[in-house]
This record gives sequence, structure tokens and C-alpha cells, in this order.
Amino acid sequence: MSDSRTAILGRIRAGLAGGVPLAAAAAAALPPPVVADRADRASLADRFADEAEQAGAVVHRAGGLDAAVEAVLGVLATAGVSRLAAWDGADLPVPQLLDAVGDRGIEVIEPTVPSDTGGLDRDWSALADADAGLTGAAGGLADTGTVVLRSGPGRARLVWLLPPLHVVVLPSPFLYPTLSAFVVARGDLVGRSSHVALVTGPSRTADIEQTLTIGVHGPKQVHIVLVDDDDTV
Repeated sequence: MSDSRTAILGRIRAGLAGGVPLAAAAAAALPPPVVADRADRASLADRFADEAEQAGAVVHRAGGLDAAVEAVLGVLATAGVSRLAAWDGADLPVPQLLDAVGDRGIEVIEPTVPSDTGGLDRDWSALADADAGLTGAAGGLADTGTVVLRSGPGRARLVWLLPPLHVVVLPSPFLYPTLSAFVVARGDLVGRSSHVALVTGPSRTADIEQTLTIGVHGPKQVHIVLVDDDDTV
């Protein structure tokens, strides 16, 4: 058994012996959060973009809010999007984004999670006909090019699952080197969420003969707009 594994198990056993919940003991064994300055953030952004593109996503680097808006509009225009499913504007890191999309004549669908079970019978046909889905992200993992998505009121998961094109707007301050670093820094978000998804590139499915098919259980295309601007946080 390695020294690091022995140390981690020892901390967990010590925590349990002292009446500390297992989750808290395990969290104490994780590495400390990484606080990235601009130089480190740029390095994380470069690695994230490289890994995400290797996984099949398309990454657009935006140097500020206006550049992020133009990047999103460019993706939608190139794809010929006329109907866009989107998270609530308050849950997108660029406040003016939905207004800009509407100004281009694109119909914006903002699905809401019903507060009562009777609302579950609502008509989802409008969302099913959306050409693309637009979301923010709780974080990005540089070692795998993964985006972390958290569903909830105003953040319907069907927005990133149902349309064939998923556009993610991710502020670079939300980049972390690994999943462990993300959990340490933003574990409170995970704890308050009923559903958290780790998305790496477009959906992939292989049959028994290992024939790879893209877009069966999710989007065929994933575009990530990586925004290097502290005002998006």
C-alpha cells in the first residue's frame, strides 16, 4: 500500500473514531484548493481547451463579455439556429446574452422546473424542437476538458441533453486542474444540487460491435465559449 493511500485511510479512520461523518473525513484528505492567478489561469485555460478539443468539443476563447456574446452569436448563426432552449438569464455568466440572441431574431425558450407534480404534464414539444441549448457551467476540469453542469430551477437539464447542439459559456476563473480541486473549491454547490453532470465532449455510444455513434443520448456538437473576464464570476 502506498504512503499516500495509507495516510488518507488513516485520516478517515481517525475522523470516524472521533465521530466525524465519513464525507467530512474524506474531504479533509483531499488536496487544498488551488487559487489560480492570471498566469496560472491562462495555463489552465490552454490545457482545458486542448483536452476538450481532443474529446470532440469546439472551444472558443473570448477576451471579455462582448467577445463572449459575439462568439455565441457566431456559433448560432453558423449552425442556422432559429429556436434556442436556454437557462434562465440569471444563471448565465454573461447577463446580456439572451437579449442579444433575441435581437438576432432567434426564439428563446426558457424551460422552467414546475414546483408541483401537476406541472409535470406540461407540453415539452417546444423544447424538443429547439435547434440548440445554451447553458452556463459550475466549473471546468482542465485535466479532461470536462464541464460541470448543475441542474435546478432555471437550469433545466433537458437544455443540454435534448437539442443536437449544446453551447456552454464558461468563465475562466471557474477552471480547476482536477475534479478533486473543484470539489474542494465548490463542493457547496454540489451539496445543494439534486443533479450534477460531468460532460466531456459530445454524446458517444458504442454498440456490441464497438461501432461509435455520436449524439444518441445527448448533443452531437458541443461548443464551449471560454470567457477570460473576472466580471463574469
